Amino acid sequence: MVAASAVGISRAALEEAISYIKKRQRFGKPLASFQATQFKIAEMATNIRASRNLYYEAAWKIDNGMIDPQLIAMAKWLPAEVAVRCADEAMQIHGGYGYMMEYPIQRYWRDGRLFTITEGTSEIQRLIIANETLR
Repeated sequence: MVAASAVGISRAALEEAISYIKKRQRFGKPLASFQATQFKIAEMATNIRASRNLYYEAAWKIDNGMIDPQLIAMAKWLPAEVAVRCADEAMQIHGGYGYMMEYPIQRYWRDGRLFTITEGTSEIQRLIIANETLR
């Protein structure tokens, strides 16, 4: 559930960023036309897809009676970290507006950050992944 929620936050941050860069103009062009902004969007989209696929695999295995602690930890850790990164990038894209209560980005950042500390911190998830890898 945490992984799915984190992917949802990531996706919402991406969608807000896309909407904003299509409307916002700089130097007479939409922000979406700048390569640096496009790279941010590409990275966000790729990380979201990787996170979603990871938790789908973990959920499928659990549904089929295969408990894999390493995969479960990966499926919790990566989406949580990606949620923070996506919200952070969306906030960067929005500039000062990203901090304002009128924009949902500030809420996505706070909500995304929560996933890295609840139900097993990111550090604990990495420890589980490392211990399972080193077996």
